[in-house]
Amino acid sequence: MLGTIGNILINIAFLSGILSLIGYFLYSNKENKRFLILSNWLFGLKGLLILAASGILIHLILTHQFNYYYVYNYTSSDLQLKYLISAYWGGQEGSFMLWILFSALTGFGLMNWVREPYRGPVLFFLTLNQLFLLSMILGLDFGAFKIGASPFRTLAEAMPNAPFIQSNPDFVPADGKGLNDLLKSPWMIIHPPALFLGFSLMAVPYCFAMAALWKRKYHSWVNAALPWTLAANLSLFTAIFLGGYWAYVTLSFGGYWAWDPVENASFIPWLIGTAGIHTMLIQRKSSTSQKASIILAMLAYVAVVYETFLTRSGILADSSVHSFVDLGLYNQLLLFMVVIVGVGIGMLIYRYKDLPSQQNESRFLSREFMTFAGAMVLFLIGMVMALGTSSPIIGRLFVENPTPPEISFYNEWTTPLAIIAAILTVIGQYLFWERHSAESLAEELLWPLVGASIGTIATIVIGNVRDLYYMIYLLSAWFALFGNGFVMFRLARRKPRLIGGSLSHIGFGILLLGFLGSSAYQSNLLDMQTRNYNVAVKEGEIRDKEGFTVSEPITLLELKLNEPKVVNDKYLVTYQGYTLRNQDRPGQQEYKIKFENINQNGSGNAFYLYPQVYPMSSADKIQWSVDVDVKAGLLSDVYLYVAGSSFVEGKNEEYKKMKNLRSGNNIQPVSQEGLEAEQDTVPTQKISLARGDSVRMGNYTFIFQDYSPVDQSQLPDSTSIAVRALVDIMYDASQTPYRTQPLFVLYAKDGKNWVYSPPVKLAEHNIEVQFTSIEPETGKIELTIEGISEKPKEEWVLLMAEEKPFVSLVWLGTFVLMAGFSVSILRHWDRERKRHR
Repeated sequence: MLGTIGNILINIAFLSGILSLIGYFLYSNKENKRFLILSNWLFGLKGLLILAASGILIHLILTHQFNYYYVYNYTSSDLQLKYLISAYWGGQEGSFMLWILFSALTGFGLMNWVREPYRGPVLFFLTLNQLFLLSMILGLDFGAFKIGASPFRTLAEAMPNAPFIQSNPDFVPADGKGLNDLLKSPWMIIHPPALFLGFSLMAVPYCFAMAALWKRKYHSWVNAALPWTLAANLSLFTAIFLGGYWAYVTLSFGGYWAWDPVENASFIPWLIGTAGIHTMLIQRKSSTSQKASIILAMLAYVAVVYETFLTRSGILADSSVHSFVDLGLYNQLLLFMVVIVGVGIGMLIYRYKDLPSQQNESRFLSREFMTFAGAMVLFLIGMVMALGTSSPIIGRLFVENPTPPEISFYNEWTTPLAIIAAILTVIGQYLFWERHSAESLAEELLWPLVGASIGTIATIVIGNVRDLYYMIYLLSAWFALFGNGFVMFRLARRKPRLIGGSLSHIGFGILLLGFLGSSAYQSNLLDMQTRNYNVAVKEGEIRDKEGFTVSEPITLLELKLNEPKVVNDKYLVTYQGYTLRNQDRPGQQEYKIKFENINQNGSGNAFYLYPQVYPMSSADKIQWSVDVDVKAGLLSDVYLYVAGSSFVEGKNEEYKKMKNLRSGNNIQPVSQEGLEAEQDTVPTQKISLARGDSVRMGNYTFIFQDYSPVDQSQLPDSTSIAVRALVDIMYDASQTPYRTQPLFVLYAKDGKNWVYSPPVKLAEHNIEVQFTSIEPETGKIELTIEGISEKPKEEWVLLMAEEKPFVSLVWLGTFVLMAGFSVSILRHWDRERKRHR
């Protein structure tokens, strides 16, 4: 019933959107206030209906109504409340609803704050955008074609051909599939809302640009659009940071950025939007760059729609870990993109001759030229990323299964452009606030250059930098830092609210330093023997069994239980075991790794890292997933994850044996003598323990703690002895003791004494413990242990351990850049508010 209501609400919202779109169009052409008032009410109704539908979906999620496909597919009954709520935007349908909600809130703001003549056209294009988003969740089925995928589909509607649905259409699963384990992170709770807020806000400059073309008012629109564009870029950059930090502390690809196609696609709108901000500033100051501002405002939102197409159409399913499952929305998403691009290009061509052109070329040393040059460099970086991101699509024209480009493609093309951008931030800032000749500019840049040179030389010496390219890169980063620092200091003394641009550029310079340090100069933590081996590999001295030269160095650190190793002449690293945490995720192991800094004295030189491994079983194998652990430091981070262990190896062997048994590979006729012989191969041993005693056997230690009473009501009347023994079993590598309570019962039956002693199984270790006898005089017990060999098994762990210098600068630069955007938003918003008082 609730699902039906939700569907009705979405359909009425779509109808309201169509009516409001017509009303805004009529108002924009006829300027009749009645159309505007009616359209605003319809727009508001649309937003309230989507809010109500969202409330219904959240209710279905919180009450575990697994008969709905969305609830079944993205939640389970054991999910924490915060992850149940975040499941609302965890799938395609819910995330579209969140995007529509943010777009509606944006529309309410535009109703109040946009002035004529832009109000009607801006709201028209925003509504047009919303209609496409609403169409993605309509869920209308016309037989030959479908429009959208409803979040309120039942299992029977979503999977009509499933055998369990055909046999029982009213089937309701006992539990859902649950949220992807990788998404169970606080950072992934915040990241999607920030991203979709940025997407919603990025539509605003597009709408303003279209309104300017519609109304032929090509200058003043940037004043109103600029605060919205800044806010969109701040929100997008926040989302990018949250996604990068999540990847850094969760995924095992080794950092905060992997040039994944979907990561890139979210960054491209930010780059183009930032380029548009620079041209808008030129237009506001000098009444130039009108064409560039309109084009970049259009392209920034086109990039958002393109990112949506790439992520949700399934076209990058084989190229990115971030892609959504394809819901059959390919054609709708393609139409969405074609309309947004087509309308923009069509209106631009129609009005192009009418657009004002610059009468005189800007001087080379002018704020107009330098700011525009900086914008074009950002745009070029965005285009390089767009080319690499689109390569899986473009490549299909030539090969059947194209692959994304190597990381080196992005680094080789974007790094020189970033160097140019860093230099332009300084020159552009000096020219933006004051006019300069070549001589006066050179004089102004002298001290920033001196500071940058000192910083670069110090970095080269301390960091042992030997690559000339990196030296130039460092000089540009320090130049951006010092140059913009000098400008910010002057502006802060004169008028602090003007520092937004220079503060953002300082953040950019810090980011560049962090990028180089954390990527080019990261190092694997390895023991001396492995490092010497890698040196021999590099010199071509190592050959394999076939006599071929080994070219791949070892990057993993192998540790044996409680056998410390010195790595990189800096840390003493010890594997101290693992803890099974089945309450978090079944089969999850948390490994305890101790680091001691051998170059420091005192109690503060040690720290622990706890990387985790957990199974994600499939029909044919166990797929192990890992959670990274990071020790963050001011100068460097220690980054660690488990690449293998004796526990994981043992579980893989067990799974392989079970699979063989299930498939019948080991089913052969066996005689009774063969069965007995096989049973005899299972090691069985007896141990005697008094209260408080401990006995070691193989990798295990058995500790008899005490006796425990037995519920007499469950025992025969003829029972003479009934007692449980509290026995703790410690496994060498495990940090958690296993508490067992084996039972011993002595009772009489048919004139004879009988013993009842059921074995207690430790499933994780495939051993059985049986309480087989007791000595009443001494209180000693006898335990029969099955499945433990006298010879201890070697416990080990393989680690990917890296030291990443100056990751802290990446986060610091991010926060400084965000602060600069925030200052600029407040400044431009306040200026626009005062203009319309």
